[in-house]
Amino acid sequence: MAVRKAALWSVSGQWLVFAFNFAVSVYLARYLLPPSAFGTFSVGFAAAGVISNLQDFGLNRYVVRSEELTDRVLDTCTTITLCVGVAISATIAGLSLPMAWYYANPTLIPIMLLIAAAFLLLPFNTVPIALLQRAVDFRTLAFINMAAAAANAAISVTFALWGYGPIALALGFLAQQVARATMAQWLGPRRVRLRFSFEGARPIVSFGSGTTVLAVSGAIGTRSPDLIIGNVLGMHAVGLFGRAAGMVDGLRTLLDGGLASVFFSHFAQLVRAKKTLDQPYLDLVGCYTSVLWPAMLLLSLLATPIVTLIYGEGWGEAAQALRWVALSELLFFALPLHTEVPLISGHLRELLIRNLIDTAAALICLICLVRFGLEAAAAARLVYAVIWYMIYIGMMRRIVGFAGRALALMYARSAVGTLAACLPVILLVRDGELLSLRTAMASILGIALWVVALALTNHPTWREISRALGDLRLSLARQART
Repeated sequence: MAVRKAALWSVSGQWLVFAFNFAVSVYLARYLLPPSAFGTFSVGFAAAGVISNLQDFGLNRYVVRSEELTDRVLDTCTTITLCVGVAISATIAGLSLPMAWYYANPTLIPIMLLIAAAFLLLPFNTVPIALLQRAVDFRTLAFINMAAAAANAAISVTFALWGYGPIALALGFLAQQVARATMAQWLGPRRVRLRFSFEGARPIVSFGSGTTVLAVSGAIGTRSPDLIIGNVLGMHAVGLFGRAAGMVDGLRTLLDGGLASVFFSHFAQLVRAKKTLDQPYLDLVGCYTSVLWPAMLLLSLLATPIVTLIYGEGWGEAAQALRWVALSELLFFALPLHTEVPLISGHLRELLIRNLIDTAAALICLICLVRFGLEAAAAARLVYAVIWYMIYIGMMRRIVGFAGRALALMYARSAVGTLAACLPVILLVRDGELLSLRTAMASILGIALWVVALALTNHPTWREISRALGDLRLSLARQART
């Protein structure tokens, strides 16, 4: 499948999944579950999440980047995944009692046991999904993800209506994994063969060990806010912070659309073909920043009316956290594929060292500021984002080979588009105003100015838009002739 076609399927699939999940989360938050319920589930899931990052043991990336795959190698990958899944499940189940005691919340026990059960299904989806990514078959992946999201929504809402509280969210997660495994077996290129084998496991384990440490280190940084905020500020604050982070993640999913997976496969192909990465990477940076910078800046500027409109007055405090979390994303999107490119280029050791420093920085920033309240905890993410960028920029420049001036120029072109898109909203929209004719006019004018700015700066995103419009015109012309 061509990269642009794969990207279209990935984006479309992620948009549908996002819209479905977002609608369900809004319904749950407005009508069925309070912030404390989401906070309780978030703490349990965060504790499990640190362990669950072991789940594919780097096998997904190993399968995607490997030059040659045989049935023997795939059987070994499946066996390793089974062992890892059982170990993860047992560890999460074992942590359920200590976590319930530490947070004085017995509801964490069934939540973590249900999450633990879900990881027993790893052997049935890891290798089939990796093979689909290797083949750049994001059409099938889109169907699998949509089925999993539907199962999660159906079970979560049903059990929330029956009064199960945060346990409903854990049951939804289990249902999601069951549906994902079932669909992967049905639609994947190769069904799991339970032929236990460790033959040829050394290179797989060697690669997986490094990526697993990398994943766990990253998970500590991303999951720790829920655990630390829950301990210092309580479950209510965790729920509010989770909604803020969830809105940012949702917007990222809506606009990114899973493109990271597509470009990981694409860059892996470029590396195998021994082609240069500098210009493709700079174009990728341009496309990411030109779209996601204005989106995140607008989300930060309009945080209060957006949170109130979507989740109701009871979630208003989440806007304090949303402003800072959205701003931090401006830096995270400035260096896309900061993990994937070093991995496929054979720089795992250097990446691992920097990731450990990155995780330590995230924890230190949060621990120092969380005592001052929820908004300070969110502001810690922006401080961390600055440090994160400084940690990775040198490595990415050396691996990819782009010039610092070329990257700065790309940032400048995206910044022009961002300013053009946001200026009408900044000047015309009043505080707290969202659903109004003034806001609609400002939005339309912002989009128009954004497109003009991209065209005037000859931005890579403008070239992609022009190419897409040209393809659409050709397609319509062919249909008219037939």
